[in-house]
Amino acid sequence: MDSKYFEEYQTQLRDWQKKFFDTWLESMSMGKDALKFPETLDKTLDAQEEWVNNYLEAQETATKIALESQKQFWDSYFKAMRAVPTAQAA
Repeated sequence: MDSKYFEEYQTQLRDWQKKFFDTWLESMSMGKDALKFPETLDKTLDAQEEWVNNYLEAQETATKIALESQKQFWDSYFKAMRAVPTAQAA
């Protein structure tokens, strides 16, 4: 199950990076259009909002992975401890 979350995290991170660089390259090629402040501001705010949302999704995925790993660790620990033979009073 960890690999599923990790793959999802990697996919989201890769998508975010692609969108970030695509937006950045697009803004660099605007030239005189970059002087159109309201349009540029709207595009910048949209890109920032998308970046923040993608970042939060990536954090959520990372947290889920960490929690799932801890849960599996503790489940394995308690299962192993229950399987250890105990000394019986004679």
